[in-house]
Parts: sequence; C-alpha cells; structure tokens
Amino acid sequence: MKRNYIIVLLMATIVASPLTVAQTVVIDGEIRPRTEYRDGYGKPLLTTNDPGVFTIQRTRLGMTFTSGLLITQITLQDSRTFGQAANASDVASTGIYEAWGEMLLAPGGTFKIGRQTLNYDDKRLFSSPPWSNTGTTHDVGILKYNINDFQAHVGLAYNNNSAISSETYYTAMTKYRYMNFIWLSKDIINGLNISAIGVDEGVQDTTGTKNLTANYLKTKLYHAYTFGGNLKFQSDSCPVSALATAYFQAGKNATGQTLKGKLLAMKVDYKIFDFLAANIGTDYLSGDNDGTADGFQSNFKKLYGADHAFNGVMDYWDTPLTQGLLDYYGGVTGKIGKKLTLEGTYHLFNSEYGGKNKKAIEFGKSLGSEFDLIATYKLNTWTTVQGGYCRYFSNYNTIAAKDIVTSATVTPDIRTPQWGYIMFTIKPKFL
Repeated sequence: MKRNYIIVLLMATIVASPLTVAQTVVIDGEIRPRTEYRDGYGKPLLTTNDPGVFTIQRTRLGMTFTSGLLITQITLQDSRTFGQAANASDVASTGIYEAWGEMLLAPGGTFKIGRQTLNYDDKRLFSSPPWSNTGTTHDVGILKYNINDFQAHVGLAYNNNSAISSETYYTAMTKYRYMNFIWLSKDIINGLNISAIGVDEGVQDTTGTKNLTANYLKTKLYHAYTFGGNLKFQSDSCPVSALATAYFQAGKNATGQTLKGKLLAMKVDYKIFDFLAANIGTDYLSGDNDGTADGFQSNFKKLYGADHAFNGVMDYWDTPLTQGLLDYYGGVTGKIGKKLTLEGTYHLFNSEYGGKNKKAIEFGKSLGSEFDLIATYKLNTWTTVQGGYCRYFSNYNTIAAKDIVTSATVTPDIRTPQWGYIMFTIKPKFL
C-alpha cells in the first residue's frame, strides 16, 4: 500500500511539474482617467465658443498565459466619457481589445494569430498608440523568426463584414480589406540597427458603390504599397543617439489614383548629463500641389501609427494637409530626482505648398508653431501621474487651412489656442 502511494505521488509530481514550473499566468489591469481642458485643441476656437472640459477613462483587464510552447493574451477594454452612460445603465460597453495566441513552431520561429497590436520601429506605420483611449488592434496572423541579432516578421490579414459564401462589398470597418507586410531588422555593429518594412494594403474600390450588386460580385481591390526603413544608432557608451526614417508609396488609393507620397524624418538626441538631455529633428510628409486632377496622390497616405507622438501633441496636423507638412522641432528633457520628469518641445510648422481651403480661401506655407510642456511623476509602483500644458501660436494661414476663414474680406476672431490635461495611469497586477 505504501509502495503504491509513493508511485502515485511520484506520477502526480511528474505531471504537475510542467503545470507549476513551466507555465505562468499573469492577471493585470489598467485604470486610466484623463481630464482635458480644450481651448483650441486640434484647431483654433472662435471667440463665440467656450472651451470644452471633459474626463475620459480607459479600463483594461488582461490575462497572459505563458509556457514553453505557447503564449496567449486576452485583454478586455472599456472606453468611456464620464457621464456618457446613465447611472443605472444596463448597456454593455466592455469588449475584446486583444485575443491572440503565439505558438512555437521551431527554434527561433513562432506563429502569432488573433486580434493583436502591431508596433514596429519608430511607430509611424504601425503602433498601438498609448495616448488613444481605445488603442489600435488588427486581426492578423504573423510568422516570426528571431535568431541572434536578426528578426523577420511576415503578416497577413483579410477582413470581411461577416461569414460569406460568395463575394460581397466590404464596408470598410478598417481602412483595408487585405493587408500583408514583411519586416526585417538586423543589428549591424554595436549600437547600430537597420530595419526594412514593406506593406501591401488591398483597399476596396469605392468608385462604384452606388450599384454594389453589379460591381462587387467579385473582389475588386486596389493595392497601396508603402515601403522603406529605419537606421538607428544608440549606445550606452555614446551620449549621442540618432534615428533616420524614410518611407515611400506606390500603387493606387481607393479611388484609383496613383500613390507617390513619401515621409522622411531625422532625429538626434544628446545626453548632456544623466539628468538632462536635448533633441532636435525634422519631419517631412510630402504634399500635392495640384490636387487630384492629374490622377496622382502625392501627399503621404498615413497608415496605423501613433498620431499623438509626432508633430505636436495638440494634434493640429495629425492628419497632414493635402499640401504636405514640414515640422522642425527641438526639445529638452530633465529629471528631478527619481520620480519627476519634465519635457519641453517647440515645433515650427510649414506646408510644402500653399493652397486653398474648402471655401477657396488661399493660405500660405507658414502654419505657425507650438510649445508643449509635459510633466510625469511616478507616484508609486502602480501609479503614474502626467500633466501637460500646450500653446499653439497660430497665424492667418493656420485658421485659413483649418477652414475657419470663410470669406476673403473677413478674418474671424479666435481665442488663444491652448490645451491642458492631467492623467492618472494605474496598473495593478492582481495575480
């Protein structure tokens, strides 16, 4: 009897060992309320209007399972504005933000499939923007290969409105019907990394939407291509780091126009002291001088990157003008103690070409400037508090380009463009 008991105990230990040692489960969450004061955020505000004040909150609950052969992630998310739902509302608002599994196929090779975030390089093409109250995810499958200092990802997505037995028109719940990408990254020497990316988006043809039955019995997609790469240098032994970015576009947009856009960017950071650093950089997004009459789209077609992270946090030009965008900027970051970080950045904006707004009012290339001041304080292990105050220095071109000027003889009065916020980010680990 004793011998049988020992055998059973040993067998139970052998079976339980992989479950208790090789597998882990983490349950965590995020509660992130943010209050904003908008007095000219996004575009100048007329003096006939009052500033807006509101609070939004993002709440997430995530569970991650990890073993030697499999990683899975499920994240629930609720996004709301304070007061948006009644006090006793029974309307469901929580949904799936992430739900994916990543399986080991071979040494260095995995396959990840499901609803997931995409983050690559400088996060201009693909990102799960941390500022957004909802974030961005994709339904996609990705083959990954990672060996030593070389990485390669190949992704594929194909979207439908529902399960179908024959082809139907896709009503664009996302910007693409089909999407395929390849990303390569390689460390060249110590501190120097080069990466390349190519994206093929199949965008639904929108020129025949009035007669869907006749025009869309078969799939009709235009293919928009974005390709380019990044060169990054960063080393602990050198106070200077730099990032150079170049993306180009070809193919056609949803209306069949040929894409010719490009995005070029350069940023240099200099670590003056352990507690003080400075940066300088420029972004160029190509523009179109003659509209769409020539059959070309020369302005850069934005993909799924982090808008708020570039070209000023007041988001005046998160969607650049058709005439393009030039952003020259410089900033300073300082640390006070171990918990407080201060960032100040100044942007000078121009378009590549002058143009006309929706009312045919002409505007020039100078689009004004912006100053952003952001403070971040780590309150404790789980909580960070961030506050910001930003000021936009507008001119006539700014308000004309934003379609606020509607008459060539009248310049409307606007309030001083400014914006402030305070945000709490609370990230507990429950298990």
